[in-house]
Parts: sequence; C-alpha cells; structure tokens
Amino acid sequence: MENQEMELTFSDIIRIFKRRKWLFVGIFITTVLITLVYLFFFATPIYKAEQIVEYKKSSGSSISFGDASGLAALAGLSSSTGDSGLDNEIQKMKSDAVLGKVVDELNLVQKAEENKNWFAKIRGIEYTKRGFIKSIKDKITIETVENTSMLSISYESSDPTQAASIVSLTYDYYTQFVKENYFKDTEKYLTQLQNVFDDVSRQYDQVNKELLDFQTKNKITTSTEQTDPMIQYYADTYMQKIQLESQKANLEIKKETIEKNLFEMDPQMKEFILLNSSNSNITTIKNQIIQNQIKLETLKLNQPNSPQIRVLSSTIQVQQQQLQEEMQNILSSDMNFLATIDREKFNEYIQTKTQLELFDITEQVTNRMLELVDQEIASRSPIMYKYFLLQKEQKILEVKYNTILNTLEQENLKKSLYESNFNIITASYVPENPIAPNKKLILAIGGVLGIFLGILGVFVKESSDNKIKDIHEFETLFKIPETTIKSEKDLEKIVNIIYETQNKKIGIIETQNNLNNHSKKVHSIIKTIDPEIEFTDTTENKPYAEKIKQFEEDKQKEKFIVRFNSIESSEYLLYKNLIQKNIVLIKEKDTEIETIEKINKTIKNPIYVYIK
Repeated sequence: MENQEMELTFSDIIRIFKRRKWLFVGIFITTVLITLVYLFFFATPIYKAEQIVEYKKSSGSSISFGDASGLAALAGLSSSTGDSGLDNEIQKMKSDAVLGKVVDELNLVQKAEENKNWFAKIRGIEYTKRGFIKSIKDKITIETVENTSMLSISYESSDPTQAASIVSLTYDYYTQFVKENYFKDTEKYLTQLQNVFDDVSRQYDQVNKELLDFQTKNKITTSTEQTDPMIQYYADTYMQKIQLESQKANLEIKKETIEKNLFEMDPQMKEFILLNSSNSNITTIKNQIIQNQIKLETLKLNQPNSPQIRVLSSTIQVQQQQLQEEMQNILSSDMNFLATIDREKFNEYIQTKTQLELFDITEQVTNRMLELVDQEIASRSPIMYKYFLLQKEQKILEVKYNTILNTLEQENLKKSLYESNFNIITASYVPENPIAPNKKLILAIGGVLGIFLGILGVFVKESSDNKIKDIHEFETLFKIPETTIKSEKDLEKIVNIIYETQNKKIGIIETQNNLNNHSKKVHSIIKTIDPEIEFTDTTENKPYAEKIKQFEEDKQKEKFIVRFNSIESSEYLLYKNLIQKNIVLIKEKDTEIETIEKINKTIKNPIYVYIK
C-alpha cells in the first residue's frame, strides 16, 4: 500500500503533543531560561530623564506697546524681537550651538576615547564632537504636552546621571543662547534706531526753522492759517492717511502670518486664496464704494448741509456690507479646507482680508481727495500752499520723531525687563528606575516565544520522524493489524495466527533487531503443539555455503518457520518462493514507514503484528 498524506484532525494533534510533550516542555523551559539570563545578565537598563517647561509665547517685556511698532515701520524701522514660535524655539534647543556646549560640559569625547573598547580600537573608530552632537540631537526628544503650552524635554541613556545632565544642560544652554542673541540683536537694533532718530531729529529741527522763517517773512499769523478750511481739511486728511498706512501695514503682517500657517496646513490653500482674491465682484463693489466715497467727501467739503450726504452715506454702508458678505462667501465657499485647518484662525483670516479691502478703499479715497484739495489750494493761494507744505513736512517729521523716540524708550525698557520664554514646571532629576527593558513584558514575550518554538519543534520533530509512532498512525497509513502484542505473554496470538492459517511454511519478518527473538519464542510455543515443525534463523552469522545447505534442507521439509530481519536480505530472496504466508512484526517507534511500504510492494497480503 502506498504511503499517503494524512489530514491532521484535532485528535491527531493531541496525540502528537502527548507523544512529544517532553520535547515541548524542554523547548519552552529553555526559551524562558534564556530570556531570564538575557534580562538579568545581558540586557542594558535604559533610564529616562525629563524636564517640563511652560512656554510663555513672548520674549523680553510682557508690556503691550500698541500700534507704535506699526508707526515705526512707516519710518523704515522693524522690531528687533518678537515671538518666533514654539517650533522655532524647539529647533534652537537642538541647535549645534546649544548641544555643542553640552558635549563640552560633559566632556563626552574624552570620556569615550578613554573608555574605548577593543573592538572600537581594532576598527580604528575615532570619536568626535560632531558625532556626539548628532547623537544627542537624534536621541533627545522635545515635544509639546498635549493640549497645553508646555514642552517636554527628555533623554534616554544607560547612564541615569548623564541622561539628567543632558536634559538640564540643554535647557540651561538654550536659555543662555537665546538671551545672548536677544541682547546682541537688541543692541544692533538700538544702534540703528538711534542713528535714524538722530537723522530725523536734525530734519525736524531744520523744518521748524524753515517754517518759522517762512511765517516771519510772509507775515503769517495763527488767524491767517485758520482762514482757509481747505488747508485744515488737507492737514487732517493727511494725518489720517499716515495712521491708515500704519494700521494697514500691521494688518498686512497679520495676513501674511495667517496665510503662512494656512499654507503649511494645506498646500492647496495658497492656490485657492490666490484664485479667489481677485474676484470680479469684489473689484466692482470696491470701485462703486470709492466713487461714492469721493462724492461724499467732496460734498462734506463744499456743501456740508447737502441732503445728498445722508443718501450717499447710507449707500456706502450698504455697499460695504455687500463687500463683507462677498468676501465671506468667497473665502468660505470650499468647506473641505475647514476640515484641515484651524477654524478660529480661518475666521480671523477672513476678517483680516475684509478689513484690508476696506482699508484699500479708504486709502484710494484719501489719496484722491488729497490730490483734489492739493490742486484747489495751489490754485487759490500759492503762498499758503507753500506754507502748508512746510507744515505738512513738519507734521510728518514730528510723528516720526515721537514714534522713534517712543520706540527707543520701549526697546530699552524691554531690554531691562528681559525674561526667558519658558518657566520650569518640573526640573530634571536623576531617574531611579529604568524604563527599559520592561521585564514583565519581555518575560511574557519569552513565554509566548517559548510556546511558539515548542509547537514548532514538536511539528518539525514529528515531520522528520519517519517511524511508526502509534497504532493509530499505522492504521491510518496502512491497515488494521492482525493482532497487537504488548508483552511476551501475548506471543501466543502469533501462534494462533500460524495455527489458523493451516499453512505449513511460515516466514516471520522482524523489521527491527531489538524484538527480543520473538520468532524463536513463537517456535518454542508452537513446537509444543506440533513437534515436527522446524525453525531456521537466517539472521545468524554463518558462512554462505552453510546458508545454501540449510536452504536445500528446508526445501525438503513440509513444515518450517524461517526468521528474516529484512525482505531485502539475500536470505529472503532464497526463501520467498517457498514461504506460504509472511508474518511481519511491526515495532512501535522503531519500524520505519518506508520499510512497511517496501513490504507492501513486495509481499502479497502480509499478516501484520503490531508490537507496542
């Protein structure tokens, strides 16, 4: 019978594990022991040091200075300091300037060279400051604490003292680095600011002198200045323009900052904003408002009691409302963007854009009115016009002078009130307990791995074992044996088989040499029944001639029992045609499946006796 693949059932698997239970237990215990040895003798404990700091979102003074920075921008100035953002501060903490000082402070390069192991010496490894900076930068973790304005600075190392030192020194050198840069930038800014102030101060003194000389020469008095309402209107409008430009500059900065944040969150937002910012409806509404606003200002100047003023004011209010609604519709039309950005920040952006559009309208109206009034004044009173130009220049320089002076005072105050961007909430300390390895987790993993390897080992051993493991396997692969023998007392079953077959020439094939001469014992029993039956043991070591002589004698016998140790033996080739019935002894856990397959191919209807 050909060997065939068995489909494993649950009961088959249970039998396999019963047979191989000690193999499974051995693999499992060995794996767990190896895991324990690793944990207690080889695993390096890792310690984590951490420091929590609170971000205050501004550097220098906490005082608010209003619109002075915007007016300073009109004078060609820009602030030296400001909130650079939490992400920027994190990058500063990881900068080479900060981490390089940490490496120097802890003397990491020299310590590494002194403690270099033999393997590193053989490979010629050289430790450098640059390498340690990169190592710390890669391993240090600086991240925001969820839903707070706090930062967690942490570092993991096998040396708990070193981990705490790196965290603490990183923060200390960061604050030192930021402070040094702040004072350096502030000094540079104050120097530039002082130079601009000196220049404006000289210009301001000069225009005051020119204005006084012009008044004296042309005999202009205070009453003369106030006779022409056009001049007063021009002065008021021009100062309004200066303030308007300052406010607009601040709004532009705010808009650009918001747009930058929006673009970083959604790359498509930039294209969306650019496509919609030049909408034709907005342009049309703006032009209508500008025209009506110019008419209104002209009426206020020339016909202050005209009833048309109220009508134009109402019309302009309606048009401004339409402009705001149009801006809202354009920037809020695609709701997909709201899913990926900060809703509050997006609404702020819409309001800023709308204010800029309204400022743009006011700016155009103001410029147009200044042109008209300028032409009117120039045509009606050339001397007063020249006088007014001097007054205008004086006013502009006065605003610049006061603005820069105020800014100088504020910057000096900020410098004196400097404080760090952060407050320490939890200072770094030397950790007492390691965070890794997690002994319970690794031991659990070792146990699971032991179970897996045990199962794998059982099935590998089972699949590589080509011997008959139990009677169930034999029955599944071949057939049910004629009988089963558990001890020598059961050898009578073989005698009964021989007796019942009525065959006189019997061959007993022992598939293993360790069957304790069952054939001889069977012959001894059967001889008590039939003394005439002879026994021949072909497994004995005899000369070839004697074996042939024995075969010739057996050919003449009517009854005999012949013992063989294999069907492939030369003796079996001699006897196979004489033998009337073959009894095959199968030894559990010793007889190979391949041997039984060969017997099935060679012998017709063999009688199998299964020996446990």
